[in-house]
Amino acid sequence: MSEPKRLSVLRDIFLPIGIMVGVTLLVTFFDDEIRSVAAFGYPGIFIACFAANSTVFLPAPSSAIVFAFASIYIPIWVAIFGGLGAAGGELVGYLAGYSGRRAVESTAIGAKVQTWFNKHAILTVFTLAFLPLPFFDIVGLLAGASKMRLSVFLPVVSVGKVLKMIVYAVLGANLIPVLTPYIQEIFK
Repeated sequence: MSEPKRLSVLRDIFLPIGIMVGVTLLVTFFDDEIRSVAAFGYPGIFIACFAANSTVFLPAPSSAIVFAFASIYIPIWVAIFGGLGAAGGELVGYLAGYSGRRAVESTAIGAKVQTWFNKHAILTVFTLAFLPLPFFDIVGLLAGASKMRLSVFLPVVSVGKVLKMIVYAVLGANLIPVLTPYIQEIFK
């Protein structure tokens, strides 16, 4: 393999994998610190949800952050900041897919996925961003690999994540105050 070809392989395959592993390890090792950032109000919730969703292939609890803090802060703002932070965190998977797209394009399956994804990308991204699925990262990788424009991906993912977080915020704002006395009674 020639030297430029090796550098291309390193850049297109190993760099995205290295970034994904690095971010995942950071978020995993600093999970408590990330959760404590949410105590800084709405910007903290944004940062905590961003960090939680920037892990790739390791689900992190951004929905739990929104659920919990909606009983403390105004639920709609918790959902908006949490959803936008979660959407921003999905850029890691998108960028990894985008930078590794040459590897995907070179396979027969990759070409089929790219064709299908190009036809149904917006509906797929929105639906899967809204559903409570732990492995949305695969969708981000596919969106990046299929060259879905970032100017389309980010707004669609943002709307899906914010709408999902509204559900979690409403549940948290209404359930936590009701359940807290019972939970406190159990742990007396």
